[in-house]
Amino acid sequence: MPSLKLYGEMEGLNKYRERYSGRVSKAVKVLQREGFLPFLVRFVHYLKRLGFRTVTPIMKSALKNKSFCYQGQKLKYLAHRHNISWATERAVEVPIVLHHLRQQLKQLKTGNILEVGAVLRHYYPMLPGVVLDKFETGAGIVNEDVINYKPSKKYDLIISISTLEHVGFDDDLKDPLGTLKAVKNLKENCLAKNGSMFITMPLGYNKDVDLLIFNNQFGFANETYLKKTRFFNRWQEVRKDQAKVNYSFDHARAIVVGIIK
Repeated sequence: MPSLKLYGEMEGLNKYRERYSGRVSKAVKVLQREGFLPFLVRFVHYLKRLGFRTVTPIMKSALKNKSFCYQGQKLKYLAHRHNISWATERAVEVPIVLHHLRQQLKQLKTGNILEVGAVLRHYYPMLPGVVLDKFETGAGIVNEDVINYKPSKKYDLIISISTLEHVGFDDDLKDPLGTLKAVKNLKENCLAKNGSMFITMPLGYNKDVDLLIFNNQFGFANETYLKKTRFFNRWQEVRKDQAKVNYSFDHARAIVVGIIK
């Protein structure tokens, strides 16, 4: 079985621009670029995801009362058809960010929120706030680069779910410090005084980001690590050193939840 490169590991490719190609067009590009065996492996993964989508109603019922622990709180796993959340890190990322979002809304009583990466709107379209996403289009989405974004007013709360690790990796120009530059800009030019920023990122996906995380370069006021512990997508908190894992082609086996004040 050939090992597959991530899009960010291949020069001259932008994951998000290619994502919007038609399925046949994308398949032809993969076949021409990578050869038959890698194409076949990607096609098998594609069929697997189609199968997972088919059984999503069953999994939603099975996971209805299942929960995981996060900072002493029991949170329910997310089981949703979009991106087959019940089978990926979204199962824990979205509940964690919503947990912090509810806490902040109680304190702030404001909708002055920025989401970096259009993720939550796929699960909860009525949530307040502005979305910053370089590639995805839609109402309320600002199409600007997070490294250069300078809003006219700053935000009391910034949230981002598995997005910032793509900056400078799955991008037009490769930059090993892209994610660090993005976080720096958000903190200095987008986050209001006394505001908070909640970030989740997968580990093992972008090796440059992993290096920055484990060398404490992001300045998190608090960081929590979760790791997938069983085949059936069960997660638990682990120590930082236990979260050093490889990425599993199309989903994470460990994540970091970082808080910046």
